[in-house]
Amino acid sequence: MRVLVAVLLLVILRPNLAEAQAKYPGRPPSMEVVRQVKEFFGKYDYHQKVKFINPDGLTGYELQTSKKTSFESDAFWKANDDTLSFLYEFPRPLKDSLDAKNNGIISFYPPGGENILSAFNWSAVVRRNGDTLIIPFDTARVDNPYGKRYDWTHPGNFKNYSRAWIFPEGMRAVSYRCNRKGVWTLKRNVLQFVAEPNQNEFNFELKYLHKNVRPRELAGRPVVYTKEIPVTSDTIFLELRDDQEEDGDMVSLYYDRDWIGRNIQVTKHPLRFFLIMGKDRKEASFILHSESEGQIPPNTADLQILTGDKRYSVVLSSSKTGSSGILLKR
Repeated sequence: MRVLVAVLLLVILRPNLAEAQAKYPGRPPSMEVVRQVKEFFGKYDYHQKVKFINPDGLTGYELQTSKKTSFESDAFWKANDDTLSFLYEFPRPLKDSLDAKNNGIISFYPPGGENILSAFNWSAVVRRNGDTLIIPFDTARVDNPYGKRYDWTHPGNFKNYSRAWIFPEGMRAVSYRCNRKGVWTLKRNVLQFVAEPNQNEFNFELKYLHKNVRPRELAGRPVVYTKEIPVTSDTIFLELRDDQEEDGDMVSLYYDRDWIGRNIQVTKHPLRFFLIMGKDRKEASFILHSESEGQIPPNTADLQILTGDKRYSVVLSSSKTGSSGILLKR
């Protein structure tokens, strides 16, 4: 069967073979046939990584799959002190070679490709900006060879390359970028990057945050939570008014990681609105953020909260140096 395939490919590739012999005189025709056969079958080779991120945002699992032609084997470099812990491989490597110079191991897999399941831990490399977690471009060794951040292959380039991150509930991507050309898509909690063909040395920066945690700071200002409000209904009604002299206070309102009102003037006339907190939610935050302190700083406002048949009152104070908020808890 293999002989028949080789003969058919030889017939198909004969025009290219003639061109190659003219371009590279002296090269054995058999070598050119092998090269073109490998190129023909390897056109749709691919490499992909999918990271399943745990709720802590720092640990999780990675599934890596590679498909190669039956003419080529694959090798994968593993760092002894890496943040990846290899849990499952199929097929098993044909052999492992110690790379003492770079403190690693090179695994050689059978032709056709491999599947590798790993556990990762970003604790040592993650950076924080308030509540935002950042996996930066310049991280030294996360799941990468020779102390470099990027994914790479040798010789040649990745024919087709894709990467995806699956975020747990309550976490979302803030921004993401790659040093190579490709298309980003975000569907629900899945962020995916599909590269343009035939590229190499992929490097990523990823910023993400917990959507439902208490923000420790907002727009560069620390947040102080003054009161916890027990919630007994999905719909929460609020009234916000100036509790002192009207002096032109301007505020913005922040709920559940989103701005729900910007540059609102606080007056004696109450601003009435409502919030939705689903039954599956255990906690949410509401924050008063100062935009202008008026003539008499700081911003102060009386907030009335109605949940079920209970009414609560709290005075919030916000300034250019800090914001004030409440916690809504079931």
